[in-house]
Amino acid sequence: MSRGRILRCMAAILCLSGILRFTGCGFAGTTYRDYVQAVLDCSYHGDYQAYCSMTIYTIPEATELFWDERDALSERIRNYYGIDSDKISEEMIGQYDTLAQQILMQTKYTIREVVQTDQAYQVTLILSPVDFWEKTAPEVKDYYENDFTPRYTRAKTKQKADMLEEVYARQVLRILNASLEELGYLEPVQYDFIIGTGENNVSGTTWQEIDAILLGYAQSES
Repeated sequence: MSRGRILRCMAAILCLSGILRFTGCGFAGTTYRDYVQAVLDCSYHGDYQAYCSMTIYTIPEATELFWDERDALSERIRNYYGIDSDKISEEMIGQYDTLAQQILMQTKYTIREVVQTDQAYQVTLILSPVDFWEKTAPEVKDYYENDFTPRYTRAKTKQKADMLEEVYARQVLRILNASLEELGYLEPVQYDFIIGTGENNVSGTTWQEIDAILLGYAQSES
């Protein structure tokens, strides 16, 4: 996750904290629950309305949260499957961005509860990791070993080899896009974190850990 997303989320929490201090704490748990839902929906589903209504950010600014997630996932997919981004077209990278966006839109999360503690709120999420990596890795590996590698090793010039990089990226993209029709989920994971009412608020580590669980990043690193 980008530093920009961390800063915008923390600034929004500060704004929300000010609202709570001004209006009183009778509905604080509900308000923080709504805020967490708004951040999740903005970041993963591209639904910006609630987030913007609770913060000082405009829709174009909030859109960057979703784009940060999309770009980070797109880059991770390309790196995981050995796609050299320097040797493929911008159009192809854009298609991987679209793939990442479609995956994000299918992420599943729910807020189980928000409980007030001393000077903070503990949030419990139920996150359902996508099975994207498990579903696509075997077919991509088969293509890489049995089709692409023999063709690549027979390339007589560097120019020809570089051209095959685009071919490889295109075929991998076909495999990955086909998997979206049957995208499923692994066992749900409970994740707890704290929202402070002071300057610490939500840590960048928290958002990174939510990303890692929802998007199955542990599998992509294995």
